[in-house]
Amino acid sequence: MLNYIKSELYRAFHSGEIRETAMVITLLVFLMNLILYLFSGMEHFRYGTTSFSYSMLVAGPMIYCYVAGDVTVMLYESDKRNGTRGNSIACGISRLEIFAGKCIVSVVTALGILLIAIPVYIASAAFLLPKEGPVEVRDLLMEIPAVSLVGVAAVVLAVVLLEVLNKVLVSILVWCGLLVFIPKALLLVGMYLADQWDVLLNIARWIPANFFSIEMQVNMSKCITIWDAPEGMAKCLISGGIGILVFGVVGVLLLRKRDI
Repeated sequence: MLNYIKSELYRAFHSGEIRETAMVITLLVFLMNLILYLFSGMEHFRYGTTSFSYSMLVAGPMIYCYVAGDVTVMLYESDKRNGTRGNSIACGISRLEIFAGKCIVSVVTALGILLIAIPVYIASAAFLLPKEGPVEVRDLLMEIPAVSLVGVAAVVLAVVLLEVLNKVLVSILVWCGLLVFIPKALLLVGMYLADQWDVLLNIARWIPANFFSIEMQVNMSKCITIWDAPEGMAKCLISGGIGILVFGVVGVLLLRKRDI
């Protein structure tokens, strides 16, 4: 399994798509800060500050999940089509080892892109824009550990769906449904039934896509993040850990059935 992970990491970091993705994300965050700087000289333009720049990411923690999921799809969407997975199985690597290896490689690759883009994001904002407003670089840096396990859970789910489902588009739609659309629907139904039955609402409040939106206020006048408080940070980590456990167990059970 270790050799499989090494070979996949080599393939990931020599992949043109991955390099292009890292370059595009890094370029985009730099251009965003450059545009804010260029427009900051205009009268009544209030957005040319580090606070507004940082808030673009702090206000949307699920962006980390979307990037991680996109990296996973880029790495493994063609495995069935080009026979890569079949070759690995023929070499004596089990489906479960392949599953674990893909999760590890996807997480490491996404982390590598993050380690390139975030310093450029922070440095360009600090150099080009005045330090004003409620959102500080600390909020952005604390967001990374808070969202870390949630992002890993998103990767595990993406790998499970790519392994189990035959169509990449179907995998993407199901992934979006499980992470975003269904949680939002549960929240709405839970709020509607809260007076008669509050269990559903309590469950919905523990899903990242929901608590990242309803338990945070990040705008031009205030910055209230869920990870500011110890119990909020714990909620992020516990929720992400539960996601990893649930998606991982489901993946193991489904792949064991295929081996049988």
